[in-house]
Amino acid sequence: MNKLFKISAAGLLFVAVSQAQIEINENLSLTGFFDMSIVHTDSDAGGDDTSYNFDQAELDFLFSFEDVTGQVDLNYLGDNDTGDFSLEQAFITYDLGEGSSVTAGKFLSFHGWEAAEPTGLWQYSYAYDLVATIPGYFNGISYGYDTDAMSLGFSLVDSIYGADGSLSDSEYGIEAKAAFFPVEGATIYLGYAIDNMDVGEDMTLVNLYASYEVGNATYAVEVNDYDFGGDAEGNQWLVMANYGINDNLGITFRVSEDEDGTINESATKYTISPGWSVGENLLMLMEVSSTDFGSEGDDLSIAFETLFTF
Repeated sequence: MNKLFKISAAGLLFVAVSQAQIEINENLSLTGFFDMSIVHTDSDAGGDDTSYNFDQAELDFLFSFEDVTGQVDLNYLGDNDTGDFSLEQAFITYDLGEGSSVTAGKFLSFHGWEAAEPTGLWQYSYAYDLVATIPGYFNGISYGYDTDAMSLGFSLVDSIYGADGSLSDSEYGIEAKAAFFPVEGATIYLGYAIDNMDVGEDMTLVNLYASYEVGNATYAVEVNDYDFGGDAEGNQWLVMANYGINDNLGITFRVSEDEDGTINESATKYTISPGWSVGENLLMLMEVSSTDFGSEGDDLSIAFETLFTF
């Protein structure tokens, strides 16, 4: 989710789409995107369905004042009942020098190979269809240490998986990461998260992924192991490859599996997703995914996405 390298949807597909910041003044800039899609699903369990969606719109305000930077993201989701923009994240970061920094506010989890926003995804859908294990946004404070060879981080937050709360509560969450860059283009990432619960068992996640960029290709593997208490435990994995065919066309292949120990079911997903750019700010993406849900049958999904960035 919180990528260790700054890269837009253009770079992900090796096409000429950019997400440049619009400078308002020397201390404030603006960036964002609009995301629209058409999705057709043929499900053995649920039948056929076609949806036409304005999925998401986002405005990101970036602040910079010497050693202090900040960011405020306003987000609109197509299934939002109010139809209003809401606060997705808002945080400030103080640069302590020599690679160290402290962040406070509402911010995104370190974990997950697949990004939280469509501008950072390699395809339209996410890999795992049974259990949402990768955390999202939470309130808290985080310390980071970054060098050319590694990136370390530790966060104390209100809750990893629960709704926004308060750090003064006895329930709290802890998240940690250690990422290493052994050679140019390679990343090895290990992450851990735990929700300390007053009632019931603690919820834990181990997130491990590795990626390698070489030429116009990117390869990645990810493994998740989670234990949400009782029988709510399982594991997930994905293997992905993205190839840049030319300056305007790229294609992604992905295989993933989600094993849910709670219901003793698994979902194996096969995805192919070509994408191409139209100008510098418009990306078109198509995806075909087939998911085997075991005893629940198969799903076939075809999606066409339009992503405009600025």
